[in-house]
Amino acid sequence: MNDAQREAAVRRAMPIALRTAAGILGSREEAADIAQEVAIDVYKTAESLRDPGAFDSWVQRIAVRRTMRVLRKQKDRQTVPLALALELEGLPENGTDRELAIAARAALIQAFAQLPDRQRVALALRYIHDLSDHEIAEAMGCRTGTVHSLLSRGRATLRRSPALRELVLDLEPLR
Repeated sequence: MNDAQREAAVRRAMPIALRTAAGILGSREEAADIAQEVAIDVYKTAESLRDPGAFDSWVQRIAVRRTMRVLRKQKDRQTVPLALALELEGLPENGTDRELAIAARAALIQAFAQLPDRQRVALALRYIHDLSDHEIAEAMGCRTGTVHSLLSRGRATLRRSPALRELVLDLEPLR
């Protein structure tokens, strides 16, 4: 693999790694750091990929491993990064819809941050990357049954989240 092909692989890997890490961590800054580390890994080990069709899965596996290391190192996970919740991209221009969208993002990020790491990773891979159970299992290095369990427990925990329940109660009068 020549340098131009490696650089193309890095350019393709960066958004995949960024989306994966941001979805799990809820912090664009930390996700950008992880994406850069993944890019370095991809550049250094690109020729070890035997099946070019598995590139996205390979990058997601690297990103998940790097992100899990960061999660293990974090001591105070009670601090919820709201940067993603407060981003303006994709929000309505003004009014009640905009306020509700910001509140919904903040509540979801707060609830997501309370999940165990592996549940958070599984849910991010499902709902951000739209991966199948088999693809999530490959990315996480576990069995498909484990993925079923992680997704089920993660969704159940989110349903019990006080932040999300409060948001639902706030939305009731609008129905």
